Amino acid sequence: MELPVANYVLLTNTNGEKGFDLILKVAALLPHVPFLAIASQSPLDEAIHARDVAGVRNVTLIGRSDDMDTIYRGAAIVAVPSYRFRESFSRVCIEAQRYGKPVIGSDRGNVPYLLEYSGIVLPEDAKTWAAEIEHLLGDRAYYRQRRDQALENSARYSFAAQGDALDGLLAAAEAPLLIAVGSGLGNMLHTTPTLRRIADHLGTRVDVVVAEDHANSLFLVHNPDYVNAVYSLKQVVLRRAYETVFVTHSFGAARVAFNSDNVVWSRDWDSFSPAGKHETVFNLECTRELLGIPYEDEDVSRYFCGDLVYYPPPETLVGLHAGSKTGLWMVKRWPYFAELAARLAARGIRVASFGTTEEYVEGIENRTGATIEDMCGSMLDCSHFVSNDSGVMNIANALGIPLLALFGPTNAGTRLPLRPTSRAIVLEKDCAPCELKDTETFTRGQCRCMEEIDIDLVEARLLEMMRATARAATLSPA
Repeated sequence: MELPVANYVLLTNTNGEKGFDLILKVAALLPHVPFLAIASQSPLDEAIHARDVAGVRNVTLIGRSDDMDTIYRGAAIVAVPSYRFRESFSRVCIEAQRYGKPVIGSDRGNVPYLLEYSGIVLPEDAKTWAAEIEHLLGDRAYYRQRRDQALENSARYSFAAQGDALDGLLAAAEAPLLIAVGSGLGNMLHTTPTLRRIADHLGTRVDVVVAEDHANSLFLVHNPDYVNAVYSLKQVVLRRAYETVFVTHSFGAARVAFNSDNVVWSRDWDSFSPAGKHETVFNLECTRELLGIPYEDEDVSRYFCGDLVYYPPPETLVGLHAGSKTGLWMVKRWPYFAELAARLAARGIRVASFGTTEEYVEGIENRTGATIEDMCGSMLDCSHFVSNDSGVMNIANALGIPLLALFGPTNAGTRLPLRPTSRAIVLEKDCAPCELKDTETFTRGQCRCMEEIDIDLVEARLLEMMRATARAATLSPA
């Protein structure tokens, strides 16, 4: 078996359905990059003929090999372009990542899920693939990042982890309790102390169903210490039998036909009001009154955001979220984020903007436009965070990032999350919060009181928080 020089792009299957034709097109665009393809499930002479017809000379072809260890070690990148074949589980993805090899895969079948935390998922376009290969081979820091992510992801599928995974599957099949939550990001995160309290009390993990407002938000409540499985509201979860279904207020008023003889509706006990108890406390009190599960004061601040763990970063980075929901909720937006960012930059403080692309604050590091999960991971780089009352504000709180939240038309008493790392500037005036005191102005979207929150005050409060964080760091044991 004669292999090309090490650091080639590897394709383990020249079957047409596995994307060999695409790889030939990519190789033609990168004549300086060596490729190795294995005819593992199709005739080698057919692969050679296809290569020769394509006129590429940088693709080495070999037959089936039992020495995959040598082959994987010699590769720089592994390609899984399965577009016409829908992979149910691509073993190659995990095998390659165990060798620390970045994997580029298709956006079809199960491949995107295997590469969700670690690899690169691309559409079926040769130029896009060629550009990504060039990026990996030409940027050492980027390559190292992808290598480290590959090794980390392979650990999720290690042999040692399979026992826990099987235990989780069995527990999920036997889960006696389903909790229905929704639907905004803040609503979901305000249920996480309740999910934790129920699981701790019962000594078993629970299932969760979410009436999603946002695509790909389910991971926010999927912490494997407390939750077996998280479902979107589809028929599969409605067919599953549960001893009890507990429907929190945020799930909505719809009486969904769950498969249980004991469906407990939070709204039958009480209705949440922005003028009443804090939403997190309301959820815990519903649990106590309807399920008989008590809680302690410290439970109200025990939020989580998936299984992410926040550690104060070594460098200062202030994150900003300048957006909110659209419609009448746009009155929650503070108009001076760009000026605040400029002031911080003038002090030599790094600043980054998070949220949707439309919420980008001009002139600073742009981390907008990511998926919710990727955004959460990126927010772990932040030493501090400043935000309007929004879902991103609740994410920063749940992660434990020192947070300064800005409140005007909405009620901080029921909406400001309760971690001790979170602070708020709340506008004090007779008509505030107008969602309670002047509902006509609020619902028409005519409130302009966020303009009255002084930028000098916001800057001073943030700098005070940063100094306090620095003092606490010097007092903490090494």
